[in-house]
Amino acid sequence: MKYLVRSIALFVIILALVGCSEAAGEAEVSLEAVIDTVSRSTRSSDTEVSRNITPSTYKIALTYFALIRKDGAVIPIIDEDAPEVYDFSGRFTTPLLLGRKRIPVGEYTGYEMRFTYLEMDLECSFSVPSWSTDAGHLLVTSTHDASDSTILRHQSNTLRLYFNTDDKFHKRDMVVKYATDDGPEWAWMRRELENSDGSKAFFLNTVTPPVVGIIDLFSDDAFWGSADDYDNPDTKITIRSGSTTGGLDATMESFRISATSKIILTINVADSFNFWEDTDDLTYGNNAKLDFGPTYDEIPIGSGPVAFYGDKGFHPFMPSFSLVKIP
Repeated sequence: MKYLVRSIALFVIILALVGCSEAAGEAEVSLEAVIDTVSRSTRSSDTEVSRNITPSTYKIALTYFALIRKDGAVIPIIDEDAPEVYDFSGRFTTPLLLGRKRIPVGEYTGYEMRFTYLEMDLECSFSVPSWSTDAGHLLVTSTHDASDSTILRHQSNTLRLYFNTDDKFHKRDMVVKYATDDGPEWAWMRRELENSDGSKAFFLNTVTPPVVGIIDLFSDDAFWGSADDYDNPDTKITIRSGSTTGGLDATMESFRISATSKIILTINVADSFNFWEDTDDLTYGNNAKLDFGPTYDEIPIGSGPVAFYGDKGFHPFMPSFSLVKIP
């Protein structure tokens, strides 16, 4: 009888040790991602003149992705100094591998990620008055008929939206790509035209970042931090699941990692670029089409009313992130 009791006790101890070993063990996880463009009610228009459109392509310059365990431990899967650009074009059903790593087993309840910029293609046009020095700019001439201001040829253009500082591009910058003889360039867009030393500029292409008067991303101190942090590259913007500031919708259902697993991150970009349509200007109010253009004063300055070219109030929403483990 004593022998049987000792045997049962030893068996229980062995089970306990195995259990402890499993809890302290590791398992390999593969992090993959797909794009979703199914419209969500949370992206509906705020008002009758507030419009939302869906990008046709989507890229993320990712630098960091980590899972958060129930006990609060943060386990990085991706952690790089330089961003890795992931192109999700056409990735609706075939996932794109982001990273693979062995991580501690346990229950995971959240995640956090950091990226330098989002890049997307949108149907849009660019307009300036005929006296602007940028009336002949490629972005204008390719989408705007200068001889007939009622004609706008909307076409796909590439925008970058910076959420963390990278060299001359600062967080909150929104820049547009255009072609030159030397290759593609990125330009900042001005909110208004100015008569400064006879120079009337709308699109900028400078080696140092403009600091005032440009179109930038949404104002939300709860998301970006104080204004003093906007140009500080050491202050990082990190997206954490459960957050709602900045148009965020980062969600996941908790899951347990106990063996080799696959985790799918679904990135929903439906209606994720929001803008305020200028319906008062019938020339440039184009049925919810995205039009870029500055405010301007008549020349000479003060001789006429202030007018506006294009839509205004550009507010790109964060895509919706959801994370699940594939059984």
